[in-house]
Amino acid sequence: MIKTAPSDDASILCFQAVWELDKLARVMPGLAKTVEDEDEQMHFAIRGICGRMVSLTSLLMDCMGSSGPVSKEFSDIIYFSETGGQP
Repeated sequence: MIKTAPSDDASILCFQAVWELDKLARVMPGLAKTVEDEDEQMHFAIRGICGRMVSLTSLLMDCMGSSGPVSKEFSDIIYFSETGGQP
């Protein structure tokens, strides 16, 4: 069972891992500008992937710090409900 608050070592490690993933996702688009590709589209793909990573890490941080039930807003991030995606 996943704990909802950083009350033990495992939870603290989870928060630290999510924080690090979030920082990597925010730095990578800037680094991708230096990569030369044939049609210069790599930067846009990396930006899209990193944007999704930031959404997911934000969701994880919110869920790990919450003691209440999972909200519809959290589910919408996973299943793209607001944009018409399906679970």
